[in-house]
Amino acid sequence: MRLSLLILPLGLIISSSASAIDYKVSGDIRGGYFSADRDDRNGTTNKTDEGRIRLRVGVGAKLNNSLKAKVRLAGRYSTDDRNDNHFQIFDSIPSGDGLRRGDSTVDQFYLKSKLANGGSVTIGRMQTKLELDGVAKKSLDRNDSPNTDINWTDGIYLQYPVSGWKLHAIMQYNPASGSTELRRSPLNFSDSDSRISYFAALEKKSKAGLWAQRGIDITYLPSALRKDGTAAGRIEDYWAIVGRAAARWPLGTSGSTFMLGGEIGFASEAPTKAAASLPGAGDAGSNAFQVTFNWINFVPKHSVGLVLGQADAGWLLSPDFRNNTDLVELRYKWVVAKKQKLEARIRRREDSVTRTGALKNREDVDLYLRYTYKF
Repeated sequence: MRLSLLILPLGLIISSSASAIDYKVSGDIRGGYFSADRDDRNGTTNKTDEGRIRLRVGVGAKLNNSLKAKVRLAGRYSTDDRNDNHFQIFDSIPSGDGLRRGDSTVDQFYLKSKLANGGSVTIGRMQTKLELDGVAKKSLDRNDSPNTDINWTDGIYLQYPVSGWKLHAIMQYNPASGSTELRRSPLNFSDSDSRISYFAALEKKSKAGLWAQRGIDITYLPSALRKDGTAAGRIEDYWAIVGRAAARWPLGTSGSTFMLGGEIGFASEAPTKAAASLPGAGDAGSNAFQVTFNWINFVPKHSVGLVLGQADAGWLLSPDFRNNTDLVELRYKWVVAKKQKLEARIRRREDSVTRTGALKNREDVDLYLRYTYKF
């Protein structure tokens, strides 16, 4: 199935009349300075500093009024010694958060058809995300390629308008070697029944009025949770539901806005505490939340946001929130121009519960100054 998802769009492009195709080159460059300090569970400390860049360049082809295709190359590079530069079309992501430093791949390769009612169907390799709006956009469940990460979704994606809302439905292919998105251990896709997973969401966004955003998501990963943390233990389905909302209030007449946002998630199953390396008996917690405070355009084109979040050890879906971790983040954004922005972040993350055998909680403090240019 994976190969057919990738080959189908290319075959359709080639078979179309070249004179009828309208091509467009697009992409983005994101780079900057990144620093991280770790005070680890065994009492050791570690500090890293690096210059990092992510480059993505794609070609889109409009085949007719309702059909288009796109292929994009993406690479992630760093000044530190983790680079091992090579290109590969990966079945699954080679590291926990996506591509390693030095890797490059095809992160988009799809065919997209518009529907008569304003919806669309996409098939192939694509980028999918549903984030909480704000200065520091994050998600508890689906957010492909955040920051400088590179990952993707292989599958079929339906977007469909429903009474002023938008329905998102994704049927996703998971290789036996692992997911194409960040899915935290002990989620595992070696079981044959875990090949296809499912995601559905209803979301409504508005540029005016009190409610900037409202939405609800459901994720279903059949036979993907190794509840006891081992292949010989129990294999369970993993269900999760997420709700999000953001409201805004104007501040004066200068265009400044305050936005308050929140997201909460609950998973029906969780690994045992032993599988999550936590003390005690029974299952680990399976909840997660984030709350954001955003001062948008406090000076024209300048915004700042504060994020508070926490994910239990059994919350295994988010690329932005580690499980068993508390998070505090301050983000600044300057919209330099329509397709350019400069951002700065300082973030602190700490274990929520001290792990079995650890001397102390792990604490990470990291910061970056990054620039993004789209073309």
